[in-house]
Amino acid sequence: MSAANHNTAMMRGFTMVEVLVALLIFWLGLMGIAMYTAAGLKVSAINQVRATVIKAGSVASEPMSYHTRADCLAAMLATYPKTVTVDDGKDSYPVSLVSAIDGSGTSVATGTTAATTVPDPTGASWVSPVTITLRVPYTGVNGATVTATPTYTLVLQSYTVACNA
Repeated sequence: MSAANHNTAMMRGFTMVEVLVALLIFWLGLMGIAMYTAAGLKVSAINQVRATVIKAGSVASEPMSYHTRADCLAAMLATYPKTVTVDDGKDSYPVSLVSAIDGSGTSVATGTTAATTVPDPTGASWVSPVTITLRVPYTGVNGATVTATPTYTLVLQSYTVACNA
Protein backbone atom coordinates (compact mmCIF):
# COMPACT_ATOMS: atom_id res chain seq x y z
CA MET A 1 0.00 0.00 0.00
CA SER A 2 1.44 3.32 -1.03
CA ALA A 3 1.55 6.44 1.15
CA ALA A 4 -1.14 8.12 -0.97
CA ASN A 5 -3.54 5.20 -0.55
CA HIS A 6 -2.86 5.04 3.18
CA ASN A 7 -3.75 8.76 3.73
CA THR A 8 -7.03 8.46 1.82
CA ALA A 9 -7.97 5.37 3.78
CA MET A 10 -7.44 7.24 7.05
CA MET A 11 -9.51 10.26 5.94
CA ARG A 12 -12.72 8.58 4.91
CA GLY A 13 -15.04 9.99 7.64
CA PHE A 14 -15.51 10.81 11.27
CA THR A 15 -14.99 8.41 14.08
CA MET A 16 -17.79 7.64 16.47
CA VAL A 17 -15.97 9.47 19.28
CA GLU A 18 -15.74 12.63 17.17
CA VAL A 19 -19.45 12.49 16.38
CA LEU A 20 -20.37 11.96 20.05
CA VAL A 21 -18.16 14.86 21.18
CA ALA A 22 -19.70 17.13 18.53
CA LEU A 23 -23.22 16.12 19.62
CA LEU A 24 -22.35 16.73 23.27
CA ILE A 25 -21.05 20.23 22.53
CA PHE A 26 -24.13 21.00 20.41
CA TRP A 27 -26.47 19.68 23.16
CA LEU A 28 -24.72 21.77 25.83
CA GLY A 29 -25.15 24.87 23.66
CA LEU A 30 -28.86 24.19 23.23
CA MET A 31 -29.28 23.64 26.98
CA GLY A 32 -27.56 26.95 27.69
CA ILE A 33 -29.88 28.77 25.29
CA ALA A 34 -32.92 27.10 26.86
CA MET A 35 -31.82 28.05 30.39
CA TYR A 36 -31.26 31.69 29.44
CA THR A 37 -34.64 31.79 27.69
CA ALA A 38 -36.40 30.39 30.77
CA ALA A 39 -34.64 32.90 33.04
CA GLY A 40 -35.59 35.74 30.69
CA LEU A 41 -39.25 34.68 30.73
CA LYS A 42 -39.26 34.58 34.54
CA VAL A 43 -37.77 38.08 34.80
CA SER A 44 -40.28 39.33 32.25
CA ALA A 45 -43.18 37.89 34.28
CA ILE A 46 -41.86 39.47 37.50
CA ASN A 47 -41.54 42.86 35.80
CA GLN A 48 -45.08 42.58 34.40
CA VAL A 49 -46.48 41.95 37.88
CA ARG A 50 -44.50 44.88 39.33
CA ALA A 51 -45.72 47.19 36.58
CA THR A 52 -49.32 46.17 37.24
CA VAL A 53 -48.90 46.78 40.98
CA ILE A 54 -47.41 50.23 40.39
CA LYS A 55 -50.32 50.94 38.05
CA ALA A 56 -52.72 49.96 40.86
CA GLY A 57 -50.98 52.43 43.18
CA SER A 58 -51.23 55.09 40.52
CA VAL A 59 -54.93 54.42 39.95
CA ALA A 60 -55.52 54.62 43.72
CA SER A 61 -53.66 57.93 44.02
CA GLU A 62 -55.06 59.59 40.89
CA PRO A 63 -58.16 61.11 42.59
CA MET A 64 -55.84 62.80 45.10
CA SER A 65 -54.17 64.74 42.30
CA TYR A 66 -57.52 66.40 41.57
CA HIS A 67 -58.20 67.24 45.23
CA THR A 68 -55.11 69.15 46.29
CA ARG A 69 -56.75 71.48 48.80
CA ALA A 70 -55.72 70.32 52.29
CA ASP A 71 -59.23 69.50 53.54
CA CYS A 72 -60.09 67.68 50.29
CA LEU A 73 -56.84 65.73 50.44
CA ALA A 74 -57.57 64.81 54.06
CA ALA A 75 -60.95 63.44 52.98
CA MET A 76 -59.28 61.44 50.19
CA LEU A 77 -56.68 59.99 52.57
CA ALA A 78 -59.47 58.88 54.92
CA THR A 79 -60.81 56.56 52.18
CA TYR A 80 -57.87 54.16 52.58
CA PRO A 81 -57.58 51.18 52.60
CA LYS A 82 -59.31 50.40 49.33
CA THR A 83 -59.24 47.74 46.66
CA VAL A 84 -58.19 48.82 43.19
CA THR A 85 -58.95 46.88 40.02
CA VAL A 86 -56.61 47.23 37.04
CA ASP A 87 -56.04 45.62 33.63
CA ASP A 88 -59.70 45.75 32.59
CA GLY A 89 -60.86 44.01 35.76
CA LYS A 90 -58.39 41.11 35.62
CA ASP A 91 -56.36 42.05 38.71
CA SER A 92 -57.42 43.52 42.07
CA TYR A 93 -55.02 44.77 44.72
CA PRO A 94 -55.60 46.04 48.26
CA VAL A 95 -54.04 49.50 48.56
CA SER A 96 -53.45 51.01 51.99
CA LEU A 97 -51.85 54.19 53.21
CA VAL A 98 -48.46 53.95 54.88
CA SER A 99 -48.04 57.64 55.64
CA ALA A 100 -48.62 61.18 54.47
CA ILE A 101 -45.98 63.69 55.52
CA ASP A 102 -46.24 67.41 54.87
CA GLY A 103 -43.45 69.78 53.86
CA SER A 104 -42.45 70.46 57.48
CA GLY A 105 -41.88 66.74 58.13
CA THR A 106 -45.06 66.36 60.22
CA SER A 107 -47.07 63.18 59.74
CA VAL A 108 -50.50 64.35 58.61
CA ALA A 109 -51.97 60.87 58.11
CA THR A 110 -50.98 57.33 58.93
CA GLY A 111 -52.54 54.10 57.89
CA THR A 112 -52.65 50.45 58.66
CA THR A 113 -54.24 47.63 56.76
CA ALA A 114 -57.43 48.28 58.78
CA ALA A 115 -57.90 52.07 58.80
CA THR A 116 -56.34 55.46 58.12
CA THR A 117 -55.94 58.12 60.77
CA VAL A 118 -55.96 61.80 59.80
CA PRO A 119 -55.29 63.85 62.98
CA ASP A 120 -56.31 67.18 61.39
CA PRO A 121 -59.16 66.46 58.95
CA THR A 122 -59.37 70.15 58.00
CA GLY A 123 -55.74 70.23 56.91
CA ALA A 124 -55.46 73.71 58.41
CA SER A 125 -51.92 73.18 59.71
CA TRP A 126 -50.53 71.27 56.73
CA VAL A 127 -47.48 72.62 54.91
CA SER A 128 -47.08 72.00 51.18
CA PRO A 129 -45.97 69.67 49.59
CA VAL A 130 -47.47 66.46 51.00
CA THR A 131 -45.64 63.19 50.32
CA ILE A 132 -47.92 60.16 50.32
CA THR A 133 -46.64 56.60 50.54
CA LEU A 134 -48.96 53.71 49.72
CA ARG A 135 -48.64 49.97 50.36
CA VAL A 136 -49.66 47.45 47.70
CA PRO A 137 -49.04 43.80 48.61
CA TYR A 138 -48.97 41.24 45.82
CA THR A 139 -47.97 37.64 45.23
CA GLY A 140 -44.64 37.27 43.51
CA VAL A 141 -43.80 34.66 40.91
CA ASN A 142 -42.41 32.25 43.51
CA GLY A 143 -45.59 32.58 45.65
CA ALA A 144 -44.09 34.85 48.31
CA THR A 145 -45.93 38.00 49.34
CA VAL A 146 -44.10 41.12 48.22
CA THR A 147 -45.02 44.72 49.03
CA ALA A 148 -44.62 47.67 46.70
CA THR A 149 -44.56 51.12 48.29
CA PRO A 150 -45.11 53.76 45.62
CA THR A 151 -44.66 57.37 46.79
CA TYR A 152 -46.43 60.45 45.42
CA THR A 153 -45.86 64.14 46.16
CA LEU A 154 -48.73 66.61 45.93
CA VAL A 155 -48.52 70.40 46.09
CA LEU A 156 -51.32 71.86 48.18
CA GLN A 157 -53.40 74.52 46.47
CA SER A 158 -56.12 76.98 47.45
CA TYR A 159 -59.29 76.92 45.44
CA THR A 160 -62.93 77.52 46.15
CA VAL A 161 -64.52 74.66 44.24
CA ALA A 162 -66.12 71.96 46.39
CA CYS A 163 -64.05 68.87 47.09
CA ASN A 164 -66.29 66.50 45.19
CA ALA A 165 -66.30 68.62 42.00
